[in-house]
Amino acid sequence: MVTISEVYLKSDRSSGNMVVLKETEEDHHHFVMFVGDSEFAAIAKEKGLVEPKRPLTHDLYLQISDNLPVEFLRIEIYDMKENTYFANVFFRANGQEHTVDCRPSDAVALALNRKIPILVNKKLFRRELTAEEIKEYEEICKTVKF
Repeated sequence: MVTISEVYLKSDRSSGNMVVLKETEEDHHHFVMFVGDSEFAAIAKEKGLVEPKRPLTHDLYLQISDNLPVEFLRIEIYDMKENTYFANVFFRANGQEHTVDCRPSDAVALALNRKIPILVNKKLFRRELTAEEIKEYEEICKTVKF
């Protein structure tokens, strides 16, 4: 597992909303997930980029957990099956550690809010393409006939 220290948000009309996770700012490997508008807004809120007029869905759950003896420990994005990423939230309640399955985008929003570690399975990371590689792929796409 890789501990994430950088969370970036990118929105592009052609690609959609992306959440990019990196171990360090300089790292050339990253984890990318595409998310919907509400998931994007939740993560943007936790990064301090937007201030919604009303509480978002995850705010409700966090407010409820504030009244319970729950300590959030970490989140782990651990696998991908059939183009779907899988994540777990680890927490302690009544002295026992528990794990719950969740969507990675929800886990990232929770982790940012509670300032707990975000861990991603190293096999899910991709290398950033160089400018030369991007140009080469663009040229290949221009020559391929569909």
